[in-house]
Amino acid sequence: MFLSPRMYHWIVRPKWLTQKYIHSHIKNHFPLENKIILDFGSGTGANCGISNPEYYLGIEPNLERVNLAKMLYPGYRFKVFDADTGRIPAENDSVDYIFIVAVLHHIPDDPIKDYLLEFERVLKPGGKVIVMEPCLCEKKKFSNWFMNRFDDGKYIRNGESYLNLFQAGRFECQVLKRFKKCFIYNEILFDARPIIKAEETILPV
Repeated sequence: MFLSPRMYHWIVRPKWLTQKYIHSHIKNHFPLENKIILDFGSGTGANCGISNPEYYLGIEPNLERVNLAKMLYPGYRFKVFDADTGRIPAENDSVDYIFIVAVLHHIPDDPIKDYLLEFERVLKPGGKVIVMEPCLCEKKKFSNWFMNRFDDGKYIRNGESYLNLFQAGRFECQVLKRFKKCFIYNEILFDARPIIKAEETILPV
């Protein structure tokens, strides 16, 4: 179902829904105070309110959505992400958390493999990717049908497939929660951190 950026923001990402089904779950698992957050696929900027402006950067390939986010949240930084090059506009070892919220189910496997290299580059040692995505469940046939029928994302995966993508890219993953959103969407929340960066944090100084 195609929606303009403005309609998407008001229908799919209203403030109450974002806080209830996204922000509350993330806050329950991660300390966010003074953490540098990169919001990968930030859309119209609905997630920015979870962080102070000086610690947040949203990147998004759709120029219309970036422009709307800048208008709605003028104190926050949003940049256009060139999905073709895959280059993230951030310095090496500069980010504590990368948010990926309802983004991967719009992207086929091969580009994600390239993006994982960029995630590893920009994350600080000990930094993590925080992933929240709709997922298919074998015993939830109606939810599976609904998501495949009405969601714009063409690559909704089961939970293991999301994890496998990161593990194949040398990330270690931890599933934090599986839950239902709005009584229909099955969601998985997990974190992933690059194994090489994890090893760096325990090296003797």
